[in-house]
Amino acid sequence: MSFDFDELQDLLANWPSGDWPEKAEDGVLDRICQVLRAARAHTGASAWNADLQPLLRHILLRASDSAGRDMRLRVPAGQGWPDQTSWEHHGLEVLEAGSSAYLLTACPWHPEWLGGEEEGVFAAAFSNKSVRRMAHYAADPFVSDATSFANYSSLGQCEAVRAAFLIPEGDTLIVNLPTGSGKSLVGQAPALVNKEEGHLTIFVVPTVALALDQERAMQQLFRENDSTRPDWPLAWYSGLSQEQRAEVRKRLRNGTQRILFTSPEALTTSLLSAVSDAATAGMLRYLVIDEAHLVTQWGDDFRPSFQALAGLRCTLLGLSKGTFRTLLMSATFTEETVDTLASLFGPVDRVQMISAVHLRPEPQYWFYKASSSEEKEERVLEALRHAPRPFILYVTKRDEITHWSTVLRSRGGLRRLATFDGGTPDRERLRIIKEWADNRIDGIVATSAFGVGLDKLDVRTVIHATIPETLDRYYQEVGRGGRDGKSSVSLLVFDDSDWSLPERLAKPKIISTELGFDRWKAMYQSRSSTSEEGLLSIDIDAVHKRLPGGSEYNVNWNMRTLILMARAGLITLDIDANRDGQDSDPAESASSLLAAMASVRVRIQNDGHLIPDLWESAVRASRGKTLEAAERNLQMMRQLLPGSSGSKHQIGREVGATLTELYSVRSMRWPVHVTQVCGGCPKDRFVIRDRTDYAEPTVVPVHRVTSRPNDAWKEKFPWMDPAFVYLFYDEAQPLADIRHSVLQFAGWLVRCCGVQEIAASPNSVLTTHTAWSRLYQHAFGRVLLHRPVSGGHMEPYSPLARMSILEPDSAPDLVLEMQMLQRPFHVVVLPLGLREPGNSQRRLADVSPNALRLENVIRVITQ
Repeated sequence: MSFDFDELQDLLANWPSGDWPEKAEDGVLDRICQVLRAARAHTGASAWNADLQPLLRHILLRASDSAGRDMRLRVPAGQGWPDQTSWEHHGLEVLEAGSSAYLLTACPWHPEWLGGEEEGVFAAAFSNKSVRRMAHYAADPFVSDATSFANYSSLGQCEAVRAAFLIPEGDTLIVNLPTGSGKSLVGQAPALVNKEEGHLTIFVVPTVALALDQERAMQQLFRENDSTRPDWPLAWYSGLSQEQRAEVRKRLRNGTQRILFTSPEALTTSLLSAVSDAATAGMLRYLVIDEAHLVTQWGDDFRPSFQALAGLRCTLLGLSKGTFRTLLMSATFTEETVDTLASLFGPVDRVQMISAVHLRPEPQYWFYKASSSEEKEERVLEALRHAPRPFILYVTKRDEITHWSTVLRSRGGLRRLATFDGGTPDRERLRIIKEWADNRIDGIVATSAFGVGLDKLDVRTVIHATIPETLDRYYQEVGRGGRDGKSSVSLLVFDDSDWSLPERLAKPKIISTELGFDRWKAMYQSRSSTSEEGLLSIDIDAVHKRLPGGSEYNVNWNMRTLILMARAGLITLDIDANRDGQDSDPAESASSLLAAMASVRVRIQNDGHLIPDLWESAVRASRGKTLEAAERNLQMMRQLLPGSSGSKHQIGREVGATLTELYSVRSMRWPVHVTQVCGGCPKDRFVIRDRTDYAEPTVVPVHRVTSRPNDAWKEKFPWMDPAFVYLFYDEAQPLADIRHSVLQFAGWLVRCCGVQEIAASPNSVLTTHTAWSRLYQHAFGRVLLHRPVSGGHMEPYSPLARMSILEPDSAPDLVLEMQMLQRPFHVVVLPLGLREPGNSQRRLADVSPNALRLENVIRVITQ
């Protein structure tokens, strides 16, 4: 319901009576109402004070920013409400208003230890102003009809969704889009658009939390577009009952599931048999891997099943005869990651990328080096008394979660908290995710297991109470804030002891040449032939006589060895279902899954794989690139943080420049140019800038698409070159007749000539008929792109057959734009009276050799 600042003031003036709303549209006001409804039920208690005070400061600062003057709020005194000292401790100025009330004014916060701007630290994050450029692009009708979305959220999302449908079957698409740009829709769209049975998307996510969050969002989309559809499970996790698991497997095999969100561990164990059956039946159409950069990680983050996904894909492609597409999605691809993924999910010439990378303008970055862990706690508690809600406090180890939760509750007085890590039980995860979405939790204390891909838009504060494992991880976690396009806070408080984990991870345990070669020999000696020529089955738990074995440790290191060899081009991996235990449900941990359930098979790509010197030289380059990237990541983190060179007050490198260096890809095949943006950091805190003033990245469409024959054109108009044809209509004829003929011709082009792109003016009277937006129903795969006709000369080349429509009042220069477009097939429909560009004395129709008349064409195609 609608509930604003003035209504809040009215209810506070009548405390404790009044009709407090059950739900407010505004997130901050909704939280305030929840706290005060609970407080009213416990009159005289004060445990809720510390939760309320930052929220009231938040709403006051936002209202003051909107009004352009200091706003005041009248609150009760006594009855369990905070006293004057407590209000002031939370950054609020207090005036007595009689014996039973205070007048509160929110004060700017100027901590000496952080520095800051004149209006105070974190000030921008209390504003309601958007700092992200919200340039929306009209959604193609085939997408809007399936999702109810009128617009794409960004140009990058627009081209990525299109590419997901256009790339040939069997190809891989790398989707490189910033957080908040609608990346999830790219992987969801195929399941929404293709409603028929036998069209399955397997959507792999790194955490159960993300699987559950994606399921929640997808169920809502399904309900909005098909109210009769039952709510069967869309996420696979250990919390499902045996009956639910059996039902999902049944749906996978009979073609009614459409989409399933799952972890790589489940996909390589309990789901592998059913998914393999779906692939064999030709029903697996998309394999989507979200946060795909994790496939290339080593060290403590190494997850055998994640790294095995490339081999599993290879197997499924063989079973399905190449009928599915692979989407690899992330907001944080580095150069080394792109190269590795392309080699693992290739062949390279069948890998394409959609990239539209700009840094996030929302976060404002603050860093502080504490002298001790005790000072770190004081600074974090002080910051949380003054920071906007909701917030996430990130740590790196599970025992740190317990510690910080205790600190925030006992010393900070906060109650509306939850804790989250990789070991949080499924039932608890569900509760936390739902309460987080419903604003019933104001803060989460978590490891990186929380938040990856979770699309809560209004997170205002992200605090790191330690140095994250890598700069890449840091930026991913910062990206949880400000997804609504408004300013957010990023605060990192650390001490010298926090460097130990990043330094250890900068030297990931890849594998030594000698031990790696020994492991490979043991696995190769365990080989057995398969029914497919050249494909060898190996024992993933094989043990060399010099090595300890028969354990999860051994399986993990054997998997590391195989991945390293695959990256070096010595082998290709293949993961097959273990049919002996089909449909069993082992514990889906990230350890010995492959040994428990799957058969690992390899295909030798280099006959010198058993020669030590050749083995070493082949893997040296791959290992070296990984180690170099890890060390580079650490050094950039050191450059970013203050005090890394010895001086406590030394200011680190500018954040935007550092992240631009991290995410730029200098590859000739997949170049990524990062649009540099910084919401403010110690290096440029006082530079006045418009944070919405940054260039929209140029998005290059995919160049490999499934070609469609135009035999119908050759049959009907064999004398006309379809690469560029003028089709003239007589604008003197009744508009209804012209529109009918144009629609009839457009339908024929889409249905019979493989046209997959149509362009017109957004205000064209020729295209206002409903039939225009329904043309996609006649297209191959029901995919038809709609583009504006103007500005086409700025479009990168796209190998799609196209029809463009010009209006009677179109400028002659628009014809020149049409001529500059490169398309394999292009029909330009334009008025008979349009003048030749550069010569207003002649009609274009009188001097155009490759031209047709609309009325003649209609007679030909309707014969």
